[in-house]
Amino acid sequence: MIIPSIDLMNGKAVQLKQGQEKVLEREDVFELLKEFSVYGEVAIIDLDAALGQGSNKDLIKQLLKVRSCRVGGGIRDLETAKEYIKAGASKIIIGTNCREDWVKKIAKQYLIFAIDAKGDYWATRGWKKTEAIRVVDLIPELSKNCCEFLYTQVEKEGLLQGIDKVRIEEIIKASSVQVTIAGGITDLSDIEWFSKRGANGQIGMSIYTGRLSLNDCFMAQIDFDKAPLVPTLVQDIDTGKVLMLAYSNQQSLALALSQQKGIYWSRSREEIWQKGLTSGNQQALILADVDCDGDSILFKVKQQGNACHFERYSCFASQTADFSLSTLNQLLEKRKQLLPEKSFTSKLFKSAEFRAEKIREEAEELIEAKDFDEVRWEAADLIFFALTDALAKGVQLDDIVCELGSRFNDN
Repeated sequence: MIIPSIDLMNGKAVQLKQGQEKVLEREDVFELLKEFSVYGEVAIIDLDAALGQGSNKDLIKQLLKVRSCRVGGGIRDLETAKEYIKAGASKIIIGTNCREDWVKKIAKQYLIFAIDAKGDYWATRGWKKTEAIRVVDLIPELSKNCCEFLYTQVEKEGLLQGIDKVRIEEIIKASSVQVTIAGGITDLSDIEWFSKRGANGQIGMSIYTGRLSLNDCFMAQIDFDKAPLVPTLVQDIDTGKVLMLAYSNQQSLALALSQQKGIYWSRSREEIWQKGLTSGNQQALILADVDCDGDSILFKVKQQGNACHFERYSCFASQTADFSLSTLNQLLEKRKQLLPEKSFTSKLFKSAEFRAEKIREEAEELIEAKDFDEVRWEAADLIFFALTDALAKGVQLDDIVCELGSRFNDN
């Protein structure tokens, strides 16, 4: 996976050479996030917090409202870590403090440990100190408490001099969890090399300077020599259900990524095919991914209308748009916006007192419920009224899930 990086300093996206000299600065951080996020999970790094000279926390929280990202930089305590998870961070990156006891209070699925290296040795405290311990020797113990390592070759960072393949291969072989490499990624051959070894690449300087395009970086992960037409599985971003199977070649994929639309190659017509151009059932491409062998693609899309040409939700009969709490959340959001007359839900949104009355009533009824059917009924009522009240106060279902995620611990 390609992980574009947005490094923040004083509210702007920057690129530093060797972590010190600023060589690039951009103010359009929200536009960058929109552009970057289709290619893979974006990393947002708070350089001010990492260097102890300020914080971009408020800006990062705003960015997380737009798209879930991995977040790092200056996360030195449990409170800050949980704050970012609650705000919607997919993962948090912990550096020097990764061996502290408080880190074990966070579920490992959220934890990326940054193992920065000068040569073979662990660079800590913002790369100012080099520990007398080889990074590769840290891995067996640290991997028990994280889901991924971010391995940065400090002496390569920001210099566009290529990657140290010998040391990277040693790290990949030593790790039982996913490895993302950073520092020195310069050419498409670097991406092809680490992708074939199952690693991710966090990219900054090479894309900001225009040396590499994200389109080319993404396609470098795919083995078009094996099959010029690559199977492309299309998934509903909201439900997780499979919508259809299409095929992509280099031309169609480049267009899909650039335009962020469901664009494929039609095998029957032997031409570029944009989904929904005639039917109106178009797809907005939210995220693209590549499998570990580089011979199939995943598109996560926002589907307008139905995906199947038979006017069904999905081309696969078993994949139906089942009811879920997300469905309920979307329905309630529409009710909140439209406030239709004579609607019970509209009455709820218009009156905080009425919502409070119903929540108290249903909570008491759930407490008193005894048999299965009664408990199920009252629990459903309480969830409905609680979610309605949360939405009325600006809290979405995803916000509630993130809050619960910050409390979850599988250690």
